[in-house]
Amino acid sequence: MLSLHLSSSAASQQMAKDLPTLAIEVSYPFHSHLIGRSGRNINRIMEDTGTRIHFPDRNRIAGESKSNSVIIRGRLAGLEMARQRIRADIPVEFVVDCSLERINSIGQSSLLQYFSTTFGVLLRFYPKIDGVDCQVNIRGQQNRVQHLKESVVYFGRLMHTSLESVVVKMETSFDHVWLVRDHVDQIVATTGAGIRCPDVSISTELPKKYCIWIRGSLDQVHLATSMLTGLLPMQLMVQTESQRFNPCFLEEAKTTDILFRVERSLSNTLTIRLASYEWNARNLFDLMRRCLDLPFDQRILPSLPESWLALVEITCNSFIRSSAKLSSFLSSTTQSVSRQPSAILMGDVSESCSSNNSRLSSPRAAIESCIPASLAASRFDQNSSRLLSQLLENVGLSHYSNLFVQNEVDLAMFSTLKDEDLISIGISSFGARKIMLNSIRGTF
Repeated sequence: MLSLHLSSSAASQQMAKDLPTLAIEVSYPFHSHLIGRSGRNINRIMEDTGTRIHFPDRNRIAGESKSNSVIIRGRLAGLEMARQRIRADIPVEFVVDCSLERINSIGQSSLLQYFSTTFGVLLRFYPKIDGVDCQVNIRGQQNRVQHLKESVVYFGRLMHTSLESVVVKMETSFDHVWLVRDHVDQIVATTGAGIRCPDVSISTELPKKYCIWIRGSLDQVHLATSMLTGLLPMQLMVQTESQRFNPCFLEEAKTTDILFRVERSLSNTLTIRLASYEWNARNLFDLMRRCLDLPFDQRILPSLPESWLALVEITCNSFIRSSAKLSSFLSSTTQSVSRQPSAILMGDVSESCSSNNSRLSSPRAAIESCIPASLAASRFDQNSSRLLSQLLENVGLSHYSNLFVQNEVDLAMFSTLKDEDLISIGISSFGARKIMLNSIRGTF
């Protein structure tokens, strides 16, 4: 009986060792939505897929740099099921501009109730400082994106507003921006949308937060957003016995644009890491299956959006090459506390993403008009931050001080902010934004 117990224990340890881990990127503001109240949503996904899912603990700590990583551990079929469930549950938000007078004539509460019950979407209203226009964020979920698009179309008709200049904001990571940067022009040409992506290739400091802005018609921005999502980095990792490793997989990985790394963890154990774009998930899962010498299983093959098919030609075996350039770049770059992408620091943009009635005559013109005004400060300064807290206290808005600290906005940076910048960091109150902008004009 003892020998049987030992054999069973050894088999269990081997099974646990061979359980792969999947790492994907999900914008950290959506993590709480995926987790759900008391973990209800994520527990249901873990139970249905037989996986364990982990979100970074540091995202709950104010002032800490945020991580988009979501780690999933389990059998390959379970990993793919969990990936699909997470992607389907991620919120999607379209931003449109319309007349504030038209909204008030119907009533915000009436609009909220109607669109919630009819389409299952959430509306959020951000009146502009000019008192004429209003930015409206319409949010739904990826697995009900058709209902969301129908709600946007109906909202446009109801508000008598054009839907030729819909905006989507993607909060993403440095790695994603790096992978996207060489393919923006091709995605713009394919979709017709305008895309503004931070230029990280000339950064001397690494910010903690990156945003990609997309502008165009409803279908254009949705297609462009889907294609950009397909360029997110994705990694599969597993620990296995060294004798099970087949070196021929290294050459095969190169032909499918998969970055293949092998590390010796213990005396007889190897850690295998496979990484590529998420649109390349089929090749990733299939190569990992063969590394583990598992039989073919249809459930392992990822179900991918049709819009990702165009990425095969657009990316053209660029992941390994981009990863090598990224490693070289990071080794020569000194990290700092600056939060702003270099493209924003390089200069001001005359037309903000929320300007009303702006028509984009070409994709290139769209690129130039899809990002908020730049922030001129190059470095977060603690003394300047304390001065900003004092200024906010003087105007009766001291309760917003922590929000500026969390976003690493000091007094120098505060002096450059515009209305859309205040909205983007979470100040939804019209009155508070008005007071802050008056303070900026009067003080600076």
